[in-house]
Amino acid sequence: MNYAVHILRILATSLLFVAMLSVPARAQDVDAALLVADSVMITEDERLVATGNVEAFYDGIRLFTDEIIYDQKRDELIIKGPVQLTQKNGDVMIADSADLDSKLENGILRGARYVLDQELQILSAQTDRVEGRHTVLRKVIATSCQICGTGIPIWQIRADRAIHDRKEKQIYFRRAQFRLLGVPVLYLPTMRIPDPSLKRTTGFTIPKFVSNTVLGFGVKVPYFITLGEHADVTITPYVSPVTNTVELRFRKMFRRGYIELNGAVSQDTVLPDVQRHYLTGFARFDLGQGFKLDFDVETASDGGYRSLYGYSGKDRLGSGITLSRVKRDVFFHAELLNYETLRDNESNDTQPTLIGNVTYERRYRPTRLGGELRAALALHGHKRVSLTDIIGRDMARINFDLYWQDEWTVGGGMRFGLLTSLGVDSHTVVQDSTARGRTVQTTPAIALTLRYPLHSTSADGSRYLAEPLAQIGWVGGSPSVLPNDENISTDFDEGNLLSLSHFPTKERRETGVIGALGASWKRFNPETWSGGVTVGQVFRDTMDPAFSASSGLKNQTSDTLLAVHYTAAWGGFLQARGLFDRSFEPVKAEARVGYARNKLSVSGTYVQLDADADESRAASVAEWSLSGTYKINKHWTTNADVQYDLITDRAAKTGGGLTYKNECVTVGFGVIRSFARSTTLVPATTYELSVSLLGFGTGGSGKSTRRTCRK
Repeated sequence: MNYAVHILRILATSLLFVAMLSVPARAQDVDAALLVADSVMITEDERLVATGNVEAFYDGIRLFTDEIIYDQKRDELIIKGPVQLTQKNGDVMIADSADLDSKLENGILRGARYVLDQELQILSAQTDRVEGRHTVLRKVIATSCQICGTGIPIWQIRADRAIHDRKEKQIYFRRAQFRLLGVPVLYLPTMRIPDPSLKRTTGFTIPKFVSNTVLGFGVKVPYFITLGEHADVTITPYVSPVTNTVELRFRKMFRRGYIELNGAVSQDTVLPDVQRHYLTGFARFDLGQGFKLDFDVETASDGGYRSLYGYSGKDRLGSGITLSRVKRDVFFHAELLNYETLRDNESNDTQPTLIGNVTYERRYRPTRLGGELRAALALHGHKRVSLTDIIGRDMARINFDLYWQDEWTVGGGMRFGLLTSLGVDSHTVVQDSTARGRTVQTTPAIALTLRYPLHSTSADGSRYLAEPLAQIGWVGGSPSVLPNDENISTDFDEGNLLSLSHFPTKERRETGVIGALGASWKRFNPETWSGGVTVGQVFRDTMDPAFSASSGLKNQTSDTLLAVHYTAAWGGFLQARGLFDRSFEPVKAEARVGYARNKLSVSGTYVQLDADADESRAASVAEWSLSGTYKINKHWTTNADVQYDLITDRAAKTGGGLTYKNECVTVGFGVIRSFARSTTLVPATTYELSVSLLGFGTGGSGKSTRRTCRK
């Protein structure tokens, strides 16, 4: 009987212990604590002792230890052995011993090690938990580096005291000392860093050291400012013996869009009498009903500023606002653009700087007629600043097009296509005494297309498609006598091989009889390789002088178009396109080749353009560029870039870098050499060094590169 009473007493006291640990998390519900242990006993002074693989759970907090003593009178947990306390967010605290309240929120932990987000470790002689929100640590060492045996971490923070505010996700240090490889390098009376779980907070971010042969040695120290949860500003002072610069970045997210602005203002000795600046920005908004609103802005004080400071190498800047809507059968696009040239041989007064476009297109599928019917309306206008006759010419046009097309499969699997169209164009030219002021022209057109697709499948599952094609068409009207402002440069490729007009805009149209011959071959197998070849030519009964010499369309018989593409399962790819004259010499060529797999990623491009006065290209262009990244091992990565001018037989731009990253630090070194030269730009070499401490909010994460200790 006494034994049964004793068992009942243990059960009753255990239930009392659970009840003591049960507190309401909110007014409307109660979260009960749970205790699991190998054995539970009651002492004479009514203390409950749980021993052997003890686990306690309360409100997402888990406690692991070998022995817990619960003092009912003091509502206190006494933990004599090693203890591990895990927060609901994953933070872990390990201590030699502890005294905690029944809520696991208040108390003292001795000889504690605090691990935040599996990264930042804080060792302390004593740790106090205050109401579950604050953790007060005394005599602390903080680092995110892996410490093996008696090794010294790469970096550490030593402080007399540290307070971790879990609500604000901030760690405050008092009388802090920052050490590199054990050597003190900085002392701060107070110091604040975000904990690893905090993604955004106001404060300084990672500095960058920059050395430029023109600007000298300088340092950039970004200061990040949060403007609520959806906006921020970054202010970056950049100081060197040659320049005083302030860089700015503003970002804001809206419920239906976003906006970002980047800019800088400089005063340097390169152009001492000029305040140099640039501004770029972009935004996108979803207006509902399928409408999208976009805007871009680009401006700079001079042509060499952005390139010298490493912001951008563009020498033509574009700004504009665009409203668009794309649906299954409706397309709408309206834009207002402004262009600014920074080239020495171009003037913003004589270039079309203000441009407006409106396009509306609708598709119909008439049931009785069959096929597809399209109607399109386009409005365009561009304006020059100059008021001088001819060189200050301004133009506007209205284009209306009505298309009908259909395809049929005839005997033997041949595909027969028919296209008819009618275009009406109205053009207006002002400030040009050599051109007609207003013209209206109607352009009918018809084209017949024949395709013969041949499909087969091999034993290994590869699919093949060979397709010869031919087209014959006629376009009425007469060649345009208007000045050529919009179609100076024309691309002839596989995308417009069968077009009745190869001009990029409706400012002018090809006329007369037009024919095309071509063929394509394709192979598809993602397990091995896929690729294809396209070849084609265009024939006309008359030449059109509006085409440039390098367009490939200058003569009655066009240059031969050849395009290839290849993608392999082993990671390689090739894309190439070229126009070849009658001697099969390349007139225009471009290619891109690359490899990306495992540790290596390499890509290269090649461009060749013949000299062409019609396209304002006095000399030929032949250039190749190569860029690559190689991951040496888990921690080391290197990259290199080179751009080479084959005409001048010298490099146009080179660069490279080396990055080391482990669980607690990222160190990056890079060098860029630019050979470009203009009235505001001289060749320069730039060296950059950046060091990021990982393991807290502004530093980033190093979990993927965490090392292990090996004997």
